[in-house]
Amino acid sequence: MSTVILIAGLFVFLAHMLELLFERTRIPDILLLMVLGLLVGPVFGLLTNDHLGRVGDFLSLLTLLVILFESGLSLRLGSLFRSAGRAAPFALVSMVLAIAAIAYALRVLMGLDLWMAVLGGFILGGTSSAVVIPMLKALKASESTMMMLTLESTVTDVFCIIGTVGIAASLAAGEQVQAGGLLGKAALSLLLACLLGVMFAVAWSVGLTFARRLRDTLFTTLAGAMVVFGLAEEMQVSGAIATLTFGIALGNLPKNLVLTIESEGSDHPVRLGLREIGGVEKRLYAETVFLLKAAFFFYLGMQVAPADLLSSAGLIALVLAWVPLVPRLPVVWMFMDPASTTRREGLLGSVLVPRGLAAAVLATLPVQMGLAGGEALRDVVAMTVFLSIASVSVMVFLVERGKLDGLGRVVFASFAVSADTDAPEVEAQEAESSEDDPREAVE
Repeated sequence: MSTVILIAGLFVFLAHMLELLFERTRIPDILLLMVLGLLVGPVFGLLTNDHLGRVGDFLSLLTLLVILFESGLSLRLGSLFRSAGRAAPFALVSMVLAIAAIAYALRVLMGLDLWMAVLGGFILGGTSSAVVIPMLKALKASESTMMMLTLESTVTDVFCIIGTVGIAASLAAGEQVQAGGLLGKAALSLLLACLLGVMFAVAWSVGLTFARRLRDTLFTTLAGAMVVFGLAEEMQVSGAIATLTFGIALGNLPKNLVLTIESEGSDHPVRLGLREIGGVEKRLYAETVFLLKAAFFFYLGMQVAPADLLSSAGLIALVLAWVPLVPRLPVVWMFMDPASTTRREGLLGSVLVPRGLAAAVLATLPVQMGLAGGEALRDVVAMTVFLSIASVSVMVFLVERGKLDGLGRVVFASFAVSADTDAPEVEAQEAESSEDDPREAVE
């Protein structure tokens, strides 16, 4: 046990060193963490899935919800509304084209029938929040780009989850797939998840003004985000959207708002206020995201056997990992705002199409429902997730080292050359994150 504790402590230092290496060399730390997991697990057998038990599944979900919550805290409503007009069509068009391209590739490479290929397209159709959000923050992308790609990664997950479940259930029952019904369910899930996140944020903020013990505990609000995620999933709506909305609402509640209620016969009026999330908490949540992200990608690297990557299924997975890049470039050119997006960010938006946790989980549904070809599809998807994240990491490295600048000058000629237009927003965010915790001033 002492050896495990020693390794865990060294792993935290190693994760920080890899992040520093990323900042200086632009070699993505998530790629190195996955390679490390691959070496420690399948290659040398120092740590196996049997040692972790169900911890890995819990870690994956916990990482996703904490990343979404922490990201939501930093999103400003004004910027969100300004970006929504472009972000929504950007996410939907990108997702539809990715689903179509992946479905066609599956039909050609694996010989799947039409609806099984479409099912595979929905499984792999969304981008991964757990990869996109931390990488954008490490790359110091502008607020507009962060907003577009964050909303895309969360919204596409909802549509892909509902689409996968709906198609798989219809195929298992021998029924015809109803596209209109799937769209209706997706829209309803989005609406209910947003309402749940906002309502819980207001109730949580007001409740913390009464409970001093909870108010002074830095991790309590993070636990609240876990409650929101779990409650939303139990209600069969998107836990990811509910958690992101919970974070956005908490980060944008009116400041210094106090309502005093006086009752007859009482000398102690009731004061209701909205508790603000302070700078200390935000820094703590950011560090929590960092540690969970490092552990998640290390765990992801342990899930892939090197021999499988060299098989025919591994080659198919490699093709599927690169297929979403094909329609991505014109979509970014069409929907990203040239006035507020640099050529570098246009290139980053074009390559940041990783598949992740949602795809790996959804790939188990065809097997559970007994669909023909389900096991083969599940195995290919698992390798596609690994190879997709690895490929995206390599492409980001090429963008950051200037190897794709020529492509950027041609495709994104109308985009801004530098990030001067976003400097005031970045400075404002940095100033806000460095504020002292409001509780310290009160006390």
